[in-house]
Amino acid sequence: MQFCKYVNVFQGTGETDIVSPEGLAARWFFIKAGCGNTSPAACVPFGAMSVSPYTGGYPTGYGDLMPNSHSHPNHFENGKKLLGFAHLQQSGTGTMGHYYNFLVVAPETAESFGRRTYGEEKAEPGYYSCVLDGIKCEVTASHHTALHRFSFTESGGKVTVDLTTNGLQCPRFLDEPLEIIELKISGKTAFVSFRTQGIDVFAALKASDTFRKESETKLAFDAAENSAEITVSFSLRSFAQAEGYFTEATAFDDVKAAAARKWENALSKIKADFFDKSNTEIFYSNLYHSFVKPADRQGESFLYPGDGPFSIDLNTLWDIYKTAVPLLLMTDGEQGQKLVQTLLRTGEALGVIPNSLGVTDHLMEHSGQARMLGSYVLLTAYRYGYDIDVGRMLSVIKTDVFADDKKDFTVDGVCGSHTWMLDMADCCALTAEVARENGDYELAELLLPLSRQWKKCYDPETGLLSADSSYYEGTLYNYSFRQMVDMEERIRIAGGNERFVRLMDDFFGYGAPPVRLPTDPNDYTPVQEGMMLGRFEGFNNESDTEAPYSYIYAGRHDRTCEVLRAGMKNMFKSGRGGLPGNNDTGALSSYYVFACLGIYPVAGQDLFLFGSPIINSAEIELFNGNVLKIKAENNSDSNIYVKKILFNSVPVEGRSIKASHLLQGGELVFKMSDKI
Repeated sequence: MQFCKYVNVFQGTGETDIVSPEGLAARWFFIKAGCGNTSPAACVPFGAMSVSPYTGGYPTGYGDLMPNSHSHPNHFENGKKLLGFAHLQQSGTGTMGHYYNFLVVAPETAESFGRRTYGEEKAEPGYYSCVLDGIKCEVTASHHTALHRFSFTESGGKVTVDLTTNGLQCPRFLDEPLEIIELKISGKTAFVSFRTQGIDVFAALKASDTFRKESETKLAFDAAENSAEITVSFSLRSFAQAEGYFTEATAFDDVKAAAARKWENALSKIKADFFDKSNTEIFYSNLYHSFVKPADRQGESFLYPGDGPFSIDLNTLWDIYKTAVPLLLMTDGEQGQKLVQTLLRTGEALGVIPNSLGVTDHLMEHSGQARMLGSYVLLTAYRYGYDIDVGRMLSVIKTDVFADDKKDFTVDGVCGSHTWMLDMADCCALTAEVARENGDYELAELLLPLSRQWKKCYDPETGLLSADSSYYEGTLYNYSFRQMVDMEERIRIAGGNERFVRLMDDFFGYGAPPVRLPTDPNDYTPVQEGMMLGRFEGFNNESDTEAPYSYIYAGRHDRTCEVLRAGMKNMFKSGRGGLPGNNDTGALSSYYVFACLGIYPVAGQDLFLFGSPIINSAEIELFNGNVLKIKAENNSDSNIYVKKILFNSVPVEGRSIKASHLLQGGELVFKMSDKI
């Protein structure tokens, strides 16, 4: 099976096609804009380098979307034309505050320059091409280098490099041009350093002809015999390190073939067969976008010394800790271990683990979204069986818990958001459990009282989170049905299983009329009114994506099946408009992958919950060398309910399994039915 051929690299790059959901999904309400925010950048799995067509559009630098937060996005008129090709892109994020897109490379002639019409776009994993005003443009990438190749139809062509390009070009997000620190030219090689977001970046460039200064901020070289090539690399440490990466930059076609092989290997980690073959493209396109980030910049850390791991672009950690990180940990031991070491060393260097780690010194800029998510990642890796120095991990988590910015929780017992309380309380509970298991009873006793503070957040009258709190990208409803460590007590506070299910039924819209999704990006009023309905966000955002699985704790797995099948059918499509909301560094894509497989990881816990798979079968190569095979017998669009589950021929009690058991490998069998 060739996996790359099923990948649509353009998946989620445009405005969503999901405009009229049906059935149960018609009751859900989108609070954010309908666009996936992905990029067709050429890259390799977890590569340090990427290269993409550049319009300056929001938020990746590609396409024609304007800055947006809700409804259908406005369109950026200039985004229908290219400025050239930029390097380093975010993937699927919204408003991050730092967008990269450094050093725009552009082919030019005397009559063709500036913003120009482009078309004939083609892309596959590791490669992108288009025709820019008659000039054929191709880009590919190795792990640390970007390669450009241009074919002109007439003589006199040249290639320029804008050394000051930074971020986006669309209104409201116009970034200041990069300030050049040093520029050196030596024949066909050039070096430029600049500072961005408080970080020094060193770039090396190698061209097919001699560089010259077109201006103080622009380089150029000629296209000999109507063709031109240029290789670009970046380092966060030195020119020498950037130049050293040129050893990866062999012939263009060889690099392109190597990138394809790397993607084929990464995608082959999950071999899936679907009863509805149209889902194959959707699955592998989403698996592809799950493996774009984080960027592996081994030996490039600006936070701590040495040549050790440095996994960067861990942006929107509040989104990716639920599914994107567990998928990485499950399937790629090398990248998983690098991620673990990055978080440990970052925690030791800073005394906290930020919610976002990118090429910026504004590391605490997103501290208001959530708490302790890096610690959840470490706990997840520990439960999966990663080789972690437990004492070191516990020390990092303890330091983070008792950091000055969290004294509202540890000293006052009241946070500005109940979600922070839930984050920290459960992290304390999970850490205390690990501490006890490893003989650190003092730490366990220190954390246990803090772990019980979550109960303050719920209102016994309503059975939901109380209203006296702020809620990020949602309301109290969107956070009321997350999986807690003590779900038995959580359901008791809600009034028992029956009432908990009623509350969840209201949340998912059972028995309610369809909602009208907002369509005008210039009018926020319908969004405010819609949020008052207290409905599921419909996979438009990650705030409540775990909620369908909470039915399991009240004995209603059938409801979990109904919600998930409605979501997979209505909310994920193929093509540019195939994602219902921001992909957020692979968060939505990885969620879709897990939903297809019928398993769901609970962050920080030794636990997977079961859903309703839409595969016939799948084979997963696990990080530890084991293999997990999944079969769904008698599966179809109508057979959405799970009658029985077997793991290695033994019936599974309930609708969950320990992660440490599942990841030993073997065969997981779902027996599907059209009846509860």
